[in-house]
Amino acid sequence: MDSADQDSKRSKRFKEKWRRWRQGAQEKSHWVAERLMDRRICVGVTGFSGAGKSTLLTSLIYQLSHPQKAQLPGFAPALTGDLLGAELKPALDSGLPPFDYGGCLNALMSQPPRWPQSTRGVSAMELHIHLRNHHRFRGAGTKTLILELRDYPGEWLMDLPLLRMDYREWCRHQAHIVNADSRARLAPQLISRLAALCPQAPAQEAQLAVLWEEYRQFLLKCRTQSKLSYLQPGRALLEKKDYGLLPLLDLRGLSAEALAAMPDNSNYQVLRRRYKDYVQEQVAPFAESHFRHLDRQLILVDMIGTLFAGEQALDDMCLAFAQIADTFRYGKSGRFNRLWRPKVDRLLFAATKVDQVLAADHDALRQLLGQQLQQTFSGARHRGLPIFSEAIAAVRCSREDQRSGRRMLVGHDLQGRYLGFENAEIFSQLPADQADWGHYTGAAPPQLRPPQGMASGHIPHIRVDALLNLLLGDKV
Repeated sequence: MDSADQDSKRSKRFKEKWRRWRQGAQEKSHWVAERLMDRRICVGVTGFSGAGKSTLLTSLIYQLSHPQKAQLPGFAPALTGDLLGAELKPALDSGLPPFDYGGCLNALMSQPPRWPQSTRGVSAMELHIHLRNHHRFRGAGTKTLILELRDYPGEWLMDLPLLRMDYREWCRHQAHIVNADSRARLAPQLISRLAALCPQAPAQEAQLAVLWEEYRQFLLKCRTQSKLSYLQPGRALLEKKDYGLLPLLDLRGLSAEALAAMPDNSNYQVLRRRYKDYVQEQVAPFAESHFRHLDRQLILVDMIGTLFAGEQALDDMCLAFAQIADTFRYGKSGRFNRLWRPKVDRLLFAATKVDQVLAADHDALRQLLGQQLQQTFSGARHRGLPIFSEAIAAVRCSREDQRSGRRMLVGHDLQGRYLGFENAEIFSQLPADQADWGHYTGAAPPQLRPPQGMASGHIPHIRVDALLNLLLGDKV
């Protein structure tokens, strides 16, 4: 290759680098301007297991993108005709994969319709919401609000309290949880073996590997069979990766100094190092890269499934609320803080799948969720933080009918069979004693399939417009 060809290639590489740098700088300047003018808002979206996060994101994006087909009377711009539409775009400078909106929408609109697959990792997207803007002197114009959505599994949220605990504290915390409720009944032999594992004994890799796989299966049982929420390590519920993170359930009589003095090859030291690696390599990077961007947080809760699973499931959900309450940086962000370290100025919880119960029970469900949140966030640490609760169905799968003078719900089950059912009445107060929980025992409503006909362009929902108003009403 002669010198002229080499110079030409170097020139092309330089021009391409310059083009990318200029494009990046231009995008960054736009991002800064949008943040300063309060035209860009970053919202974290997560959900406890089974809450339907992918479905909500799909419905929300579709409703905003198709205002002529959506029914959003509770969202002011849609009611006044000022919502012109929305465009989905990759999130600038996030380095995160995009949310699979196309795949999720195709699942809902397929024949027969099916639920989207749940997401197992973090993703990001931008929704550019176009609005008619009314100027007092210049007349009507348009403006764009950029809604940056950062989606992550609720299982990852459950790991964030680990940042505040060392391994010894986590072991004691887990021992307290196991002894305080009935989850140990799901795997009594495993719990006995973990309690009998001697902290100072030399670690046997084969034994720990077997215990880890049994512990991971135990966590899965806690979620699927008992509808428990506060499960750690959370990533064990999504991945088969060998984190090997096990709690030692009996550290009685052992001080922090005594534990620190144990040999490097002891069970305690080996498991402590695994815990430290997990927190430093998995939890801390996620917390730093994700939560430092958030202006608002939306958490979805399967309140119906939890309520009908019984008192322990509800108590565990409240424990999860309490543990994550101090995860976020709360407060109002100043103009320049919005650029570098914004604070969460609004926290929203939404009970999902309310189409599984009669409309007369929706308000009671919202009140129950609100009561649990009020207990969790009543301290001075959270005073003044705007917290909202709502009850929604991202996709309405049932309709109400009346037969023999009684209200009931009709829809299709997951196998596509047509069915009608009544739900056990939901009361606005929790049962006063254990016997009263029998009202909900064995009365969980059936899981429903998405409705037919959405391919025509209409996705029915319940109160997604109210959720949008809570999320964005002050920005539009």
